[in-house]
Amino acid sequence: MSEIKVQQWFQARLRWAVMEQVSGLDHWQEAEHIFLSENRETAFQQALRIGWQQEHSLTPPEGEDAPRIDCRLAEIVYLEELGVGRTAFDVYLGDKEANEPIGFDHQFDPAGRVPPPMF
Repeated sequence: MSEIKVQQWFQARLRWAVMEQVSGLDHWQEAEHIFLSENRETAFQQALRIGWQQEHSLTPPEGEDAPRIDCRLAEIVYLEELGVGRTAFDVYLGDKEANEPIGFDHQFDPAGRVPPPMF
């Protein structure tokens, strides 16, 4: 009888290089991935598979004078073990500069608006 392997949650930040034919690196793309895996070694391999699966190329139609664009997995920025039994996660996205004036006494109403679906 095979024993059940306990999986734990991992969080990985992946970085892709967006390369333009001739001129080279154009910009970086990054994404957070949260997934289950058996241990750190298998989680690293899984993060690599995720990154390689999301690589892609944009090739212009024949006769069009535009460069080829490749999106290539560049690195696994970090791989964090989050543990077992988790039901919620947060992903810090950084700070965003305020572009509108809001007074200190302003009362926010986050329950007053249900957000639309992403897609």
